[in-house]
Amino acid sequence: MWSIKAAVERSVNAFQMLPDFSRPFRQVSSRRRFLQAAGGVAATLPTVLAGRAEAATSLKPPVLRSRDTVGMVAPASNAYEPEEILIAKETMEQYGFKVELGRHINAQNGYLAGTDAERAADINEMFGRPEIRGIVTFSGGYGCSRILPLLDYELIRRSPKVIIGHSDITALLIGINRKTGLITFHGSSGLTGVGDYARSHFRRTIMSTEAIGDVAKPPQTDAGTVERSNRLITIVPGRATGQLVGGNLTLVTNLIGTPFEPDTRGKILFLEEIDEEPYRVDRMLTQLWLAGKLQDAAGIALGHFVDCYPKEFRASFPQTISLENVLRDRFQPLKKPTLYNLMFGHVRDNAVLPIGATATLDATAKTLVINENAVL
Repeated sequence: MWSIKAAVERSVNAFQMLPDFSRPFRQVSSRRRFLQAAGGVAATLPTVLAGRAEAATSLKPPVLRSRDTVGMVAPASNAYEPEEILIAKETMEQYGFKVELGRHINAQNGYLAGTDAERAADINEMFGRPEIRGIVTFSGGYGCSRILPLLDYELIRRSPKVIIGHSDITALLIGINRKTGLITFHGSSGLTGVGDYARSHFRRTIMSTEAIGDVAKPPQTDAGTVERSNRLITIVPGRATGQLVGGNLTLVTNLIGTPFEPDTRGKILFLEEIDEEPYRVDRMLTQLWLAGKLQDAAGIALGHFVDCYPKEFRASFPQTISLENVLRDRFQPLKKPTLYNLMFGHVRDNAVLPIGATATLDATAKTLVINENAVL
């Protein structure tokens, strides 16, 4: 058992080795002042440091195959109608999977699918059961951040499995990747309406051990027409390679300052959003900028920002800046390769992006290429 002094000494050394984690303590200007300030929380520092530890290398889960059994969980919001659970289940059965529902997937706790303990227990159980080959999520909504401290990360590390979702599931995907090194998958949840595009990305990313290649390109435009909705826009030209990290902008931002905040150093940061006015997008991107997350990234891949415009009824401001101009204002000064309007986010044609896999973003050529396989 550490003494308080030894614990703090060890903690100081650990923070010096992990500069990204030291940000909350930058106002402490000397080792002595830090020791004095830490006296009241010395007993909890080892726990905090353990929470901020991350795996050195990526851990790839086993490939999913047709006829495998996957577990479906609801780690965030509940089903508004019972039929929605069946819709989500049938969506995943399209891949040939046998779908087993989580023990508490029908639970109701206000806007949550059961208590935090129940939702976390379903995830831990699915990782612990050897006959469950992968984990799919019912939907997003809200609630994943609440269960991050309750997950059994050692179990997850010992029994790596595919886990996929988007929107609020972003917090779950980043948290698991940060704590275990497991590659997690940002893609459609069961309740998401998907078509051939999304299914093709799912099969290529999760049901194949081949290198994934070019992803998130707009669907082919009909002959004689000019693309508008899915038009790729180069904000900053250039090329960068690094591991993928990111997801929904709101959730990425909400993790800042927690033991689960994403590490963007040398990585390709991908972001998407829905139903936020331009000034709100500006506010969240500014927070990431102030936290150094945008500067640390090697490149920026932006997906669809759906319905992110001033609302017609009682807009927040009589004058506004367009979303594209907000993005240019925040990203152009960084001079890092930045490509906007890739096919991922709250869209039917939703690509699957493996968090932790190495990718190359070429904002000049308007491509995002996953350089490796994400499953074994």
